[in-house]
Amino acid sequence: MRRLLAVTLIALVAIGLIGFAQVGTRTNPIKMVLVPSTHGEEILEIGQDIAEALSGLTGLYIEAILQPDYAAMVETFGTSDGDVFGMPASVQYLSIYERTGGNVTPRLASSRYGSTTYQAGLYARRDSGINSILDCHGKKWLATDELSTSGNVIPSIVFETWGIVPSEKVFTGSHGAAITALVEGQGDFATCYYSPPYEPAGFPDKWQLGDDLERWLWDPYNNAVYPEAERGSLRDVRHSIDDIYSVETLVWNYKCVALIGGNIPNDCVAFGPNFDTAQADLIVQAIKDHIATEAGLALWDNPKFYEWDAVAEIDDTFYDTLRVAIGLPIPER
Repeated sequence: MRRLLAVTLIALVAIGLIGFAQVGTRTNPIKMVLVPSTHGEEILEIGQDIAEALSGLTGLYIEAILQPDYAAMVETFGTSDGDVFGMPASVQYLSIYERTGGNVTPRLASSRYGSTTYQAGLYARRDSGINSILDCHGKKWLATDELSTSGNVIPSIVFETWGIVPSEKVFTGSHGAAITALVEGQGDFATCYYSPPYEPAGFPDKWQLGDDLERWLWDPYNNAVYPEAERGSLRDVRHSIDDIYSVETLVWNYKCVALIGGNIPNDCVAFGPNFDTAQADLIVQAIKDHIATEAGLALWDNPKFYEWDAVAEIDDTFYDTLRVAIGLPIPER
């Protein structure tokens, strides 16, 4: 009887351990980690809807978790063991790569407006006297996060190269917070992501690199915002707060002065250390399927989320150009 009881207890413990170890269950969910690049509360709310949809498509239990900042996301990846994936921005991804000794797998790059790259933008009041990057010398800088590619890393490299020394640099925590702080007069200029405007309805051309950064928004001949009937759609960081301030106010008073640096690889979907390949494949396919639906696109492309309109398959080589730009070695593969 004692032997039977012992065998039964061992079996129950083994079953319990197996159940505990299984990733993707309600008791041990997969964590989809997010960063507050624009509005934290809205990002988490939309992320929860996406996680629920991905759970339904994969049969895995996926939980959306908002990180307080970029460094926290890096550490969450670094301490994970087969249960974390997320959507790091480019320098975040490289930081995760270093933190995990290369034990991270990028699978999908985000696409915005048909491109898997974007630019860093310099924003200021139109009447500030800041009309070029050189005019930032001695002015108060509203940056986003220390690990933000467009909000800090690339601008810092460019400023140092050109001998530009701001009077002060304030980290606001997110792109939305940086542009809001600029509107509220808390600094002289902000560095955030830039996305080109959409052309007006029925207009045959599309914005191309080298075009006026305010094309279809600001009429340089009349020094005025284009009338609504002739205006394109605002899509840069100002778009993230156009539910608080009117488009007319944002465009009339604030401008994207210049782009800083070259093309930056978009953020991605990456899987942390020891993530099961079969489960990752399920999630990757589910993301592709979900974003291709009208309901899914409404979530992924929401300006309060990350404004993804599609995804493209990638591997780690996608970030090699950025490694070179910021002085990191290209890893041996």
